[in-house]
Amino acid sequence: APRGRRPGSPARSSRGGEGSPGGGEDEEDDGMPSDGADQLEEEEEEEEDDGPGRLQDLQDKFDQLLELNERALQHNVALQRRVIQRRAQDKSYEAPDKQSEGKVTEHKYQNVLHNVHTVRLQLRLQQVKAARMSEELKNQLETKRQKAIECRDSFQEFKRQVARHAEYARNGKKIQDKIIQEVEEFELDKDAEVEEVRGSNISLKNRLSKLEQALRKKDELAENLHVIDFEQLKIENQTLNEKIEERNEELHKLRKKTVTTVQIITHMREKVQFVQQEHRSLKAELANLDRELAAQRDMVAKTKHERDEHRADSGKLRQQTSIMGSEHLARDYDTRAATVKQLKEEIARLKKRHQDMSNFVKSQGGTM
Repeated sequence: APRGRRPGSPARSSRGGEGSPGGGEDEEDDGMPSDGADQLEEEEEEEEDDGPGRLQDLQDKFDQLLELNERALQHNVALQRRVIQRRAQDKSYEAPDKQSEGKVTEHKYQNVLHNVHTVRLQLRLQQVKAARMSEELKNQLETKRQKAIECRDSFQEFKRQVARHAEYARNGKKIQDKIIQEVEEFELDKDAEVEEVRGSNISLKNRLSKLEQALRKKDELAENLHVIDFEQLKIENQTLNEKIEERNEELHKLRKKTVTTVQIITHMREKVQFVQQEHRSLKAELANLDRELAAQRDMVAKTKHERDEHRADSGKLRQQTSIMGSEHLARDYDTRAATVKQLKEEIARLKKRHQDMSNFVKSQGGTM
């Protein structure tokens, strides 16, 4: 339904105004011009072709136009109040205005009359469109209401049939019609309560909207300084909020950067610890290898010295004796050489075992 006109707004001009100079134009409005009627017929045909989507768009446009009309009326009231205040403050401005208002020329009269006619024609077109749209919406509402009633009845019948064919899980008996009737009555009571609550909710919403409108009117009657101060504070608050958001963004970036840096430092520390541990193990292995190399070198030197001694002894024996070709002596020499070789291998194995056991004792923190 169209919203009511606010108090203090200028009344709409009635047909055949009371002593208004545009009375003849009102009679021309009663008989609407053929161009406007044709335009309405074309718009009606387009609305019928477009269907429900077009009706929804027209309803939205109609609500927007009503809202714009209310804003224009409020603005008009505010301007009238400002004019009255201005005239009350400056009394010297009132006398020349009265003299100038008394001089109405024919050109001004024709312009004003044309503007009034145009506004009334537009108002008439909007009223016709609004009435037609309201009628179509009412028809659609009635159709949907009938359809809803049919759906509700069919759903109620479906539930009734389901309940009649239902059985108890324990004894397999069907539900009695009395119980089904009681449940249906209970549902009807609850639906009635819901409808009642919905009606009260709608009435409370309307009451709330009226109270809000009254509150807005009181706010309009108050001084504009409060509004200006509020707007200024709102602007300052918005500026401070933007600065806070910028600082929060910078803080968030710094936190992300700090977290990334901490992760990198932790990774590098772990890597340094791993490299140090690997370095220590490699250093210990290198020391072991050096010790083994020194032992092997000592063994090679001793072996060379023993070989030289054996060569010297062999040379002396060859010079002293002439039994170099004895088979028994050669066999005994081979046997002793094999025994010496085995003993040397046993000595090397025992030295290596001794070295390993010494390293194990040192690694465990013991002393030799």
